[in-house]
Amino acid sequence: MSFLILLCAESMRGQEHFCAQHKQHSSKQIFGKTATVSQQALMDAYDVVYHHLDVQVERDTTFIAGNVQTLARVTSNQLDTFGFELHRNLSVDSVELSGGQNLTVNRILDYAFVLLPSTLTKNQWIDVKIHYHGTPPKAASAAIGAGFSSKASPSWGNRATWSLSQPYSAYEWWPCKQALQDKIDSLRVSITTSNENKAGSQGLLQQVVNLPNNKVRYEWKSMYPISSYLVSVAVGQYAEYKTYAHLDGDSILIQDYVYSNPLTLQAIQPVLDQTAPMIEAFSAKFGTYPFAAEKYGHSMAPFSGGMEHQTMTTIGVFNFGIVAHELGHQWWGDHVTCATWQDIWLNEGFASYCEYLAYEWLDSVGAKPLMQQVHNRVKAGPTGSIWFTDTTDVGRIFSSRLTYDKGNAFVHILRYEVNNDSLFFAFLKHFQQSFAYRNANTLQFKQSLEQFTGLDFTRVFAQWFYGEGFPVFEVIWKHENDTVYIKTTQTGSAEITPFFYTPVDYRIYYNNTFKQVRVIHDSVTRHYKIPVTGMVGSIQIDPDNWIINDATILQDNTTGLKTKQAATLQLQVFPNPSSGMLEIKSNGRNGMLFLSDIAGRELFHLPLASQLNIEDLEAGTYFLTLKTNEGSTTLKIIKQ
Repeated sequence: MSFLILLCAESMRGQEHFCAQHKQHSSKQIFGKTATVSQQALMDAYDVVYHHLDVQVERDTTFIAGNVQTLARVTSNQLDTFGFELHRNLSVDSVELSGGQNLTVNRILDYAFVLLPSTLTKNQWIDVKIHYHGTPPKAASAAIGAGFSSKASPSWGNRATWSLSQPYSAYEWWPCKQALQDKIDSLRVSITTSNENKAGSQGLLQQVVNLPNNKVRYEWKSMYPISSYLVSVAVGQYAEYKTYAHLDGDSILIQDYVYSNPLTLQAIQPVLDQTAPMIEAFSAKFGTYPFAAEKYGHSMAPFSGGMEHQTMTTIGVFNFGIVAHELGHQWWGDHVTCATWQDIWLNEGFASYCEYLAYEWLDSVGAKPLMQQVHNRVKAGPTGSIWFTDTTDVGRIFSSRLTYDKGNAFVHILRYEVNNDSLFFAFLKHFQQSFAYRNANTLQFKQSLEQFTGLDFTRVFAQWFYGEGFPVFEVIWKHENDTVYIKTTQTGSAEITPFFYTPVDYRIYYNNTFKQVRVIHDSVTRHYKIPVTGMVGSIQIDPDNWIINDATILQDNTTGLKTKQAATLQLQVFPNPSSGMLEIKSNGRNGMLFLSDIAGRELFHLPLASQLNIEDLEAGTYFLTLKTNEGSTTLKIIKQ
């Protein structure tokens, strides 16, 4: 049975990333819960400091009842109304102010409003307890079908009830404020259920309290900041499996709740046992596991993927890749969380790259084919960028090809551009420390990378992140005497990004060995001369899958190639930066000038001239490309 599960998981990965598949379950849906300006303003007027969820959950129903205590600090100058979100399917029984006073509740669809007995001012505190009950919707705005589900496992027969709130569905099962950048400073989750069940959640299990009527209460506590979509419960008939990771003499608890069917643990234990070496490897490169004082673990639930709930991933299938991916999220997504859903690649691209790194560090045979699969999935479409703007489209947020796979490949490209693993991984550790338990956006990541490495990544982001597609190389080579002559012509798979200025590796095989060189492909057509000592049998471009590309390689034994390298096309502009007129100098003949913005969008083109007026452009960074019959070259210009 375990073989069938793993086989299913692996075959699923060949077409679409397992994490993306379940997170974009409702990709045809558009996020239907939109706050009005006034509703959002009410929730922006306070900062959540603490929640205590005290709920009743059973494994065979989605009915939920209980209360949520919220402690918040006022951030606006004045606040007389407390607002929160709760799906209209759930009833608010009462809202109790600290001290016992019941407050009047008004509701408009999925929003609730409580008039406070007195107006609060900045830095004062709100302490309320919201009592509620009901059956959450089966499918609303959740990327994963529903925020709260109950189902029997088709493989093992066990039934479980579990939450999956990303990106917009925490409100479907508990009253809350859904805001990525308002992390909850600390959290308690108390889950009352029948005593044949166990209940998993965040942090450390403080105690299990036996209650009347064959009930039991699991009390969890976490002292680390957490985003609302990462709060979770999972209830089922579980067996507990404990192991430990070891870091600098300290032990980190790994607490897994797996189905009590004895065959389940027997089947998945070899994969579970990979968690500890992964924690140790990731800690060495990203910094110590960020929730080391509490735990890491998994709670099983019957769905085809995983969700990176902080300190306790909810998971439906087990294989090496998914365990690495969800664990990687503890750094990339939970410790440092994307600032907006537009920045989701910082969560999913890096977690996907953690799959590759786990293979590279722990099972090197699997690393290269995995990256080739990633590239193949990206190349299944000729266009598409990692960057997007529509955060109401859940399917686009969790695009398998662009957010996960191209995001994964982009991290690999950044590593290649840095060209120094010690520096690259030192930066990742620095970034994690700089934004610890907070949020970060794409611009902050780019700026931090540039400051730490001393390199300019403007062109790299313009091409690979904001731009679309990938380079397509046509390589023709010839071996004469002690030299290999290579002519490479590049086109882009997408019109919006017609050329990629990029380093690229060539591997030349001869005499049962090979020689590898790294060059810069800085024009449409490039000629290279590479000395060799022996008979050349073949060559490869990008043999280690560093960049997304397609290539055709042909040996020319009839017409030959030029043995003299073509003159390098030159383009100069001054002054740069400029607020108006640019003077242009070039050794190109005829040709066209193309101006594009930082996202790779072409603004205009015109014949090569000695001057160019950019007075009407907004201040910012642009790229000026000269294309001639001799090739092309690109310069970055700054409009002041």
